[in-house]
Amino acid sequence: MGAAAALLLASCCPPAVADPDPEPPAVYGVAPSRATTWTQAVQGRTLLDRFDSAWRLVDERYWDLASLEVDWQEVGDRYRARMSEVDDEDGLYDLLEEMYDEIGDDHSVFVRPSRVDEIRRLYGDLPCLAVFDAQASTGGAYRLSRVGLALDPDEVVTDAIGVVAYGMTDAGGAAVGYVRLPDLATDGVAAAVRQAVTRLQRQGAEALVLDLRGNPGGRLVTMMQVAGVFTRGFLWRAVLSWSLPVPYPAFGEPATDLPLYLLVDGGVNSAAEGLAGALQDNGRAMVVGERTAGNVEAVLPFCLRDGSQAWIATGVLAPLLGATWEGRGVEPDVVVPPAEALDTALRLVGEDR
Repeated sequence: MGAAAALLLASCCPPAVADPDPEPPAVYGVAPSRATTWTQAVQGRTLLDRFDSAWRLVDERYWDLASLEVDWQEVGDRYRARMSEVDDEDGLYDLLEEMYDEIGDDHSVFVRPSRVDEIRRLYGDLPCLAVFDAQASTGGAYRLSRVGLALDPDEVVTDAIGVVAYGMTDAGGAAVGYVRLPDLATDGVAAAVRQAVTRLQRQGAEALVLDLRGNPGGRLVTMMQVAGVFTRGFLWRAVLSWSLPVPYPAFGEPATDLPLYLLVDGGVNSAAEGLAGALQDNGRAMVVGERTAGNVEAVLPFCLRDGSQAWIATGVLAPLLGATWEGRGVEPDVVVPPAEALDTALRLVGEDR
């Protein structure tokens, strides 16, 4: 059920009140006074219930509370005490946004109704899980200083499909296709990679370089679609604290079996790390550069009754077998400074001919 339906449920049936002005109850531990109306008391209690629901989602669904730098129970107690100062929805949303910021994982976020569309554009259009109890990707091209480089990636690029740039270069007499993938969030990037790879093969490419440097990640489905350009089968699992592991496959028919080299750096995050790690682990690609960020939480959105959403890291990506990349990143096969990764990959292509 989506946010709109949840809103309808929340607003359809207010409780019946037999006495229009009964003695108001205590709210937030504050003794009632004759100046407090029943409506204010009910509103206050509703806000507190909504606070507790948002806090409890993290407590029950976050993949590993022990990994946080904060004690989530203490965070809840501290922010709950501040609820006595909250008297409207905007105040509640401000407090919940601040509380979720304390998670500090760069993925989990509380989203007030007015920002739902914005966040869904950043995170991707995932199914929203209804709750019934009372970073965005910056994208952009990765640009390198030309100081000390034999080859600037921008000199290789001759064409682009959306944000995916590509071109052809030479490595020891071998024709090498180059594809730069700036993110996994922009609409159409997986199809653009497939189209670029197909064009480069038609132009005579004998090997491919996929440049992921600076890629902040994006949608898991896009990760699976891009992987499907190069390989097939189940490549990942999601490690969850509240369920059995969930396996994820590559999507689509592979478009190429050419030798593949992936360029990575410490700016590669999330689904981009999962892409690099999976293609490395199944032997499909050689990874060149520096260790990736080690930030591979998988995020699910939860819809609350008021139309707000809680996007929570409910799991982490891992290879089908073996330890998650969370906290450790993808270790390259060939470790070099990021600015030397392209030249190194081209040299390896020449040596492998």
